[in-house]
Amino acid sequence: MTYAEQSDNRLQKAIIFGVVLLFEGALVTALMYGLGAPKSSPPPPPRPPVQARVIKPPPPPYIPPPKIQVQAPPPPIKHVTHTKPPKPMPPAKVTPPSSSDAPVSNAPPVPDHMAGSSPLNHVVPEYPEEMSDAGREGVVTVACDVETTGATSNCQVMSVKGGQPFADAALRAVRQSRYAPAVKNGVPVKEFHHLYTITFSLND
Repeated sequence: MTYAEQSDNRLQKAIIFGVVLLFEGALVTALMYGLGAPKSSPPPPPRPPVQARVIKPPPPPYIPPPKIQVQAPPPPIKHVTHTKPPKPMPPAKVTPPSSSDAPVSNAPPVPDHMAGSSPLNHVVPEYPEEMSDAGREGVVTVACDVETTGATSNCQVMSVKGGQPFADAALRAVRQSRYAPAVKNGVPVKEFHHLYTITFSLND
């Protein structure tokens, strides 16, 4: 065998070997990326479309209308009389009793006068202890309304000498007192703004 033939045989073997290597590489690549890859799971089936239902509100409860009672008309007048109505009777005359029949009071008429100045229930003003200890005296003028019952109302201090404790003691006294009410035409009346002077003296 010549040298040229030997060279051709070597070249053919090299080509066959290269083709085998290429085939094996392609086979390995196919196994790794094609045949060896896990099969993908099939896609999930599509969900059915959501059906929206419109719920109608229930109808309102039936309220029957109120029953209207119609009064029956009065029966027609079948007979009309033409009799004249009787004449009205004249009012009875009331004769007032004569003055001779009225009881005669021998009591003299009560003269008009103002409310009393001295309490009927004998209320005595309380001397303030602190003023008594200090040896102080005072004079208070109080204005009150005297009701028809003799009770006082709306009492106010008009003037005070000696200190405020005297004014407080005088107000308490006149509010607890009951006086003879004022009289006008023989009837007790309310007197407004009656003045009372209360003197606080250590000698009393």
